[in-house]
Amino acid sequence: MNINRLDITAGFRPCLVHTRIAWQRAIFVVLLGFVLTACGSKTDDDDGAADPVRISVTSVATSEGDSGSRVLLFAVSLDAPASGEVRVDYATVDGSAQAGSDYQSASGTLIIPANTTTAMVSVTILGDTEVEGDETFQLRLSQPVNAELATAEATGTILNDDSAGLARISVTPAATSEGDSGSHELAFAVSLDAPASGEVRVDYATVDGSAQAGSDYQSASGTLIIPANTTTATVPVTILGDTEVEGDETFQLRLSQPVNAELATAEATGTIMNDDFVVTGSCVHTGSGNDYPVGPGQTYTSIADVPWGSLGPGDTVRIHYRTEPYREKIVIRTNGSEDQPIRLCGVPGPNGERPILDGDGAVNDPDDSDAYGGYAPMQGLAMVMLYNRDYGLKVHNVVIEGLHIRNAKNTFSYTRMDGSTDNYENGAACIRIQAADNVVIRGNELENCGNGIFTMSQGYNEAHLTRNLLIESNYLHGHGQAGSYLEHGVYIQAIGVVYQYNRFGANAPASSGVTLKERVAGSVIRYNWFDSGSSRMLDLVEVEDAAPWYLVSEYLNELGCTDVNNCPGIDPDRLAKVQAADAAYRETHVYGNFFRHVGSQTVAGNIVHYGSDNDPALSRAGTLYFYHNTLSIEQDLSDVWRFRLFYLGNRNDTVRSRETLEVFNNIIYFTGESGEPSYFCLDDTNQGTINFGVNWMTDTWQGDGAASECYYGVPSDGPSVNGAANLLDVSTAPAPIDRETLESLDTPLLQGTAQAIPAGLPGVTRQYVRHQQSAPRASVNDLGAME
Repeated sequence: MNINRLDITAGFRPCLVHTRIAWQRAIFVVLLGFVLTACGSKTDDDDGAADPVRISVTSVATSEGDSGSRVLLFAVSLDAPASGEVRVDYATVDGSAQAGSDYQSASGTLIIPANTTTAMVSVTILGDTEVEGDETFQLRLSQPVNAELATAEATGTILNDDSAGLARISVTPAATSEGDSGSHELAFAVSLDAPASGEVRVDYATVDGSAQAGSDYQSASGTLIIPANTTTATVPVTILGDTEVEGDETFQLRLSQPVNAELATAEATGTIMNDDFVVTGSCVHTGSGNDYPVGPGQTYTSIADVPWGSLGPGDTVRIHYRTEPYREKIVIRTNGSEDQPIRLCGVPGPNGERPILDGDGAVNDPDDSDAYGGYAPMQGLAMVMLYNRDYGLKVHNVVIEGLHIRNAKNTFSYTRMDGSTDNYENGAACIRIQAADNVVIRGNELENCGNGIFTMSQGYNEAHLTRNLLIESNYLHGHGQAGSYLEHGVYIQAIGVVYQYNRFGANAPASSGVTLKERVAGSVIRYNWFDSGSSRMLDLVEVEDAAPWYLVSEYLNELGCTDVNNCPGIDPDRLAKVQAADAAYRETHVYGNFFRHVGSQTVAGNIVHYGSDNDPALSRAGTLYFYHNTLSIEQDLSDVWRFRLFYLGNRNDTVRSRETLEVFNNIIYFTGESGEPSYFCLDDTNQGTINFGVNWMTDTWQGDGAASECYYGVPSDGPSVNGAANLLDVSTAPAPIDRETLESLDTPLLQGTAQAIPAGLPGVTRQYVRHQQSAPRASVNDLGAME
């Protein structure tokens, strides 16, 4: 073989041919099939050009410092020296670190001289004392000259070095009724467990659940600021009203990226409570189910002939009027659906008479043994009962309307399923709901029962709770038991109740119950008429039997925990429900109502009790919004020495009441019935806070003797009163209302003087029409319950 003819020098440096040994080694390598690079840093390609060097940039980190600035150096390097100058452009790009506040932006061209491999890019870091997470930005390389990019980007990390004494951020669930139209605000309270010395910031955003942004609420996102040395701020979310019949809906408010604080609770539930129900207008079968007409000449002559145990969605039981009352009791134990409820309704007589269901001598259907179960007193507790005896089930989606139900009281007797007779139990009701969801009680006359309407809620499980009631356009009167304060016109324990367009008449003579007593989370009392004749008209007090389903603190106590974030046995689904109920429990809305108190017709010493009557630890500790109501109070000193408008809290509590009243746009007229009026008191002793806006309000509560007479000689024992200067000067004003009809009179102080309803509260869109009707309200410029 002629070695001199082999082209073995291709790809070798000239030094390869200097010695015989070098040539021999090269020949050996070629014979083995290897390519040898003997000298130099780069291998020439076929045309003799060198491969370009490669540029890399390395990620770096530094602490931010508390003030001033420091330099963060990025090392930019070559994988080998280049024979000529290397150039590359660079620029910083924001990440979680922001140019101008966390660092100074930098850009330019970096030069790496020939025969060197490294140069540095410097970025100025700005110090601060904010407590925040580590923050990052990027350094990006581009446009290399005499080199190619191996790594085009590196991360600069600014390490947080501020800590100690971090406040913890929590967000509280919130709930509100949706409304029928327009919009209103739902406010989430965001709070710190302690004030921070600097401004605290946290990002927030809404996240859809069963409620959808755009149709149920408006999405919201942004950054919330809690100023230094404060602990609370609110995130408002706009709720969109509608008239759809639907269940309660929820969405989430999520917090993130806290600055100067850390997250204790990062998410809370917003609940939009349904306040819409199927409206039928008359007792006509419109559902998709079966029609069960009862009465003279109808398919069913007797109420007991109806197959109550098999009713389903869209079924209608239509009870036709007859001159003789029906004396049969009813147990509804099955379910409708949201858009196809079970309906029990009355077909009126020729003059509009409602069919009468009379408890005096009424009979329990012998076939109802499967409905009542083994607890014998259950048979004597109601004329119409909603009750599913299965421990894990409850009734839902039922409408009861157009009936006259009466005489379920301990002074009347009934026939049991076994044929024996017995008197009704104490507290028997015209309508009793043992546990149910989505019930409408509309357009009935309920008369002379122990309780007109009674609902249970017990803490055993979800199936023992009552939720989402509408009590509308009923006439309730004559309820209560002689010598007892335990029975009432209405006695409700539930989550989510709307009372509207009802006429609440006088209770039974010699009874000591109240007109409307409730233990409700999420109560709206609007556009009703309250007649004189009970121990007080509204008794809005604490939850009893179902506290662990209303209050987060009681749920935690039940589990033996103190922190929702550290409670192994907690049920997330139940927790969300309890949080929503807890939020709703703290607000009650009473607006657009007429209250008529006549001292000679009642033993009442006040109009509204808000707080607790048994256990102050379970009191609402919340706010009663009392606005656009009209109150006429006629009370003589000879009958009652002192008359209290409100009663906040519990007189026997060892600490001052935590309840707050927001009172605005009302007409509150206090006068004697026939002689010198009683002392007019705002509240009882050991009471809470009353905040006044604009009101037409008789001013004798501010008289010289009122404080000592009202609060037993110690004025400081009375409520904390704010905003008295907002009250109109009525010292020389004529009476603002007709004392019989309660209609507003044409007086200048009433017209156009109302203040704007604060954002987040339900609007006043209708007004009560005597009786049991309503009409749209043209505006809310005037004070009181009507325009």
